Amino acid sequence: MARLVSGTGPTPETAVVRILGGRQLLQGAAVLIRPAPALVIGALAVDVLHATSMLAAALIWPGYRRAALTSAAVAAVSAVAGALILRGALR
Repeated sequence: MARLVSGTGPTPETAVVRILGGRQLLQGAAVLIRPAPALVIGALAVDVLHATSMLAAALIWPGYRRAALTSAAVAAVSAVAGALILRGALR
């Protein structure tokens, strides 16, 4: 998957991809199992920070731009999902 997302650019290190992917899976599972407002807010904040850091990475390391922007997009979608969950929980 990392090679596919990277296109013609270099592929990110396998360990980095696994760590970030594992974090995303664990975070998503935790929110699905227990969508408590505090947990959702924490997950949303982590996603926003991750998306922001990937935008910075895309600027700093242009060779990894496509992979970083894809990671930023996934984190942004996850943050929006968290905001929608939170919005529903507070109603």
